[in-house]
Amino acid sequence: MASANDLIGSIHALKRRPAPDAALLLLQRVAAQVRPVMHKRGWRVGVLREFFPRTPNLLGLNVNRGAEIRIRLRSPHNDCELLAYPDLVGTMLHELAHIERGPHDAAFYALLDTLKAETELLMAQGYAGDGFFSRGQRVGQGCSHNAPRHALREQTLRAVAKRQRALGGPPRALGTRHALQAQLTPPQMAARALERRLRDERWCGAADLIVISDSEPDSDGVVVVIDD
Repeated sequence: MASANDLIGSIHALKRRPAPDAALLLLQRVAAQVRPVMHKRGWRVGVLREFFPRTPNLLGLNVNRGAEIRIRLRSPHNDCELLAYPDLVGTMLHELAHIERGPHDAAFYALLDTLKAETELLMAQGYAGDGFFSRGQRVGQGCSHNAPRHALREQTLRAVAKRQRALGGPPRALGTRHALQAQLTPPQMAARALERRLRDERWCGAADLIVISDSEPDSDGVVVVIDD
């Protein structure tokens, strides 16, 4: 367990998985990376925890609107392979958005897109957190390393370009409306939103969640989904 920052109470990595110190440092880096968007909105998270769920496509959970956030750090096929840092930040932002909005609806995605734009801009400018993490500290030994800081900036720019191509065009300035989006009819926009929601619901365990069995620090826990 480690203290994160003034907006996240504590951080836990899975001690029974390879290189727990590396995983803990990676979680701390993610926490430092998203601190500006949390601070701007007054969000707080009680616990940030690594988990390794049996469901391979489950990447994150938001328990009780920020009381606890769980993030998958490792490949489901190799627990010594850490996932790409920009992807982990993206998962963290997704789960943070659930603090304010539970369902995967238009309001949720508008918020998430804003969070991503703000964070991508900071990362492209070289921001990697305050203090210790501003020096681009790498994770420890024992598992596949994430890229050093200069490479993370390049990864982030590539991720922005990839996301914009997926929307139907070349990269554009953050915060501007895509021309294709402006040309879509309301039914087309609704269909795109539905497709995005269905895709995200396959990997995001959000909704109102109650953890009913989590006595072991390394436990995945048993989660009950409470439907509205």
